Amino acid sequence: MNDKLQFTELEKTVSRLKDERSNRHDIYNALHNGIILFKQGLAVHHINTYAKQLLVIDDDFDPEFTFLPIFKNKKATLPFKLHHWLQFIKEYPSPEPTEITIWLRNPQTLKVKPLLLSAKAMLDSMGRVRNVLLAIYDRSVHAQVESQQRLMEAAFNSYNGQFIANEHGFIIKANDSFIALSGIDRRRLNSMTLMQWLEQQIDLKNDTTGLLKTLIEHKFWSGEVELHPSEDTIFHAILSISMVIDEEFNIEHYIVNLQSITDIKEAHAKLEHMAYFDTLTGLPNRKQALQNINTVIAQHRRKKTFSALLCINLERFKGINDAFGRRTGDKFLVKVSEAIQRVLRPNDKIARLEGDEFVIISQDSDYTAEKAAQSAHRLALKVSHILNHHFDVEQLTLNSSVRIGIVVYPGYTEESPEDLLINADLAVAHAKDVNSQHKIFTYDIALTEQVKYCRELESDLVNAHNRNEIELYYQAQLDKDKNLYGAEVLARWHHPKHGWISPCTFIEIAEDSRQILKLGAWIMYRAFLQAKIWQQYSHKFHLSVNISPIQFHEADFIENVRAILNETQVNPNLITMELTEGILVSDIESAVQKIGELREIGFKVSIDDFGTGYSSLTYFQKLPIHELKIDKSFIGRIPESKADIAIVESIIRLAQAKDLIVVAEGVETEQQVEFIQQQKDDVLIQGFFFNKPCSADEFENTFFSQAIADKKAVQEMAGSIDDSE
Repeated sequence: MNDKLQFTELEKTVSRLKDERSNRHDIYNALHNGIILFKQGLAVHHINTYAKQLLVIDDDFDPEFTFLPIFKNKKATLPFKLHHWLQFIKEYPSPEPTEITIWLRNPQTLKVKPLLLSAKAMLDSMGRVRNVLLAIYDRSVHAQVESQQRLMEAAFNSYNGQFIANEHGFIIKANDSFIALSGIDRRRLNSMTLMQWLEQQIDLKNDTTGLLKTLIEHKFWSGEVELHPSEDTIFHAILSISMVIDEEFNIEHYIVNLQSITDIKEAHAKLEHMAYFDTLTGLPNRKQALQNINTVIAQHRRKKTFSALLCINLERFKGINDAFGRRTGDKFLVKVSEAIQRVLRPNDKIARLEGDEFVIISQDSDYTAEKAAQSAHRLALKVSHILNHHFDVEQLTLNSSVRIGIVVYPGYTEESPEDLLINADLAVAHAKDVNSQHKIFTYDIALTEQVKYCRELESDLVNAHNRNEIELYYQAQLDKDKNLYGAEVLARWHHPKHGWISPCTFIEIAEDSRQILKLGAWIMYRAFLQAKIWQQYSHKFHLSVNISPIQFHEADFIENVRAILNETQVNPNLITMELTEGILVSDIESAVQKIGELREIGFKVSIDDFGTGYSSLTYFQKLPIHELKIDKSFIGRIPESKADIAIVESIIRLAQAKDLIVVAEGVETEQQVEFIQQQKDDVLIQGFFFNKPCSADEFENTFFSQAIADKKAVQEMAGSIDDSE
């Protein structure tokens, strides 16, 4: 009976133990953390379900031999040996669990997630290791939260000023940048609401109501504001306010972000200033001047009054720049601008257009254009007086002179600001011809008509020689005995609409537009052919051809002359190239070299208009020339002017010293002929007294008719002899 009872109790005990063990396993599997219980030798005693899922293992897991893709670092480059770590924990038991964070890599996605391993050696009553318990925690959510916290902390502590207000609007947290921008200490800030701060420091342009309405409707507001930390300090900023609400639309927080854009504003202001103001003088530039002119035009049209612009041009600025450099030139311009401003009235406006050009917008308001012109002229005299003076710049004394063009506005047509400046420039250009100490010229509509006329001629000149509108004329050169020596070739243009165009006009246009290169080559070619024909009648006939400075200074000038010479086969010894003294001014060395090349080819070289240019006697001695032409301005005043007589006699003696031919051009009276004939040396005479410029046919009839008749007779006689034979 006792044995049976004992067995029954044993069965109950075994059953209870089984139930407890089953319950313990159920508890293990119900945990949301991985649990692995190792035996003393680190063989697995039990693994719960979550541990299998986390580590992707089964009941056969062996920490020593089963490969686990776990690593010490997030980049998964340092493998973690779980068996070694557990062995260490078993050998060195600790009353507290040992923890380490590792990274598990998914073999399929290669993504890693963090795991926290917490292990503890479990001891028996004798202090011996009975088991090792390993708890495994998935730290993915914690890692995300920590990452978000770091991100939020970094964002909150950025350069932008930020603060958080609670649901009642009280500021509960502000970053250091906001404290620095607002100048409010933290203790005072903790008792301040969002609205109080807005009212005290933010200028919303009276738009507080709009801010609140937008914030309520859209839970967000952003805009450009002015921040006033103190009475004398202003920052420009972008203010953003976000409202944080819960699922039931209850307000939880306000997030405020303040981004300072003061530097951007200042940079923009500097760029805008650079766009409208001259960096050297600080004056308004051309762009700003045009806007100002446009405004005053409208004002005077509305009031039916008149005023004027004064355009100022410094005559000697380029020479100062070339001689002393840009630095000195810039300082000179600054002094000039300061001098002009000293004579201006409070409402006169000045601008620097470019280089050495300034414009003044007069403050005058007159009821007639005549009075406006008079007022402007008085102001121009003040400016001219102060600028026709010397300026001390960097221990240099720089002399200044100006030309001033005046244009009255508004006119009868709708002028634009650009139109007015163009007209003022035209007036400045004509001011150089004013015979007065103060070179001031008031614009007239005739100047514009003249410009249009010149532009029309410039266009028509392009192919004028191909349309046979350009004709070569010839003026004879005679010796003392009135024998023909040669001629000068002159171009004449008969325009189909405007008739004969003055050579002074169209040659200047051709040079300004560089059409002289093509036109000059055409004239040279035709002249060489004509010279070749006439040299059949007079073997010593010389022809002079004018060479423009534009032509002469071209790099391929000599090459082009050789090409024309080869094509025409004229004798270069009977061709004289006429150059003006102005050719020598820009580059004397290059000029001497080219003249030498012309001489080597066989051409003679003459200096035209001698005595009117800028060449010194030192340069004159270097020139390998053959001839001097005395300018007609000296001849024209003989015999009345003793000074001109002395100049002409000096030029003749100078030519004699260099064994040069002398040509007196512009001879129109018998007294002038007699004066020339009285000179010791033979001076060639060219002028209206003997021969006006004429066409090739007229020239032949005048000078070669007998030679042509004689040649024709010889040819007829030779023909009759041939017939008789």
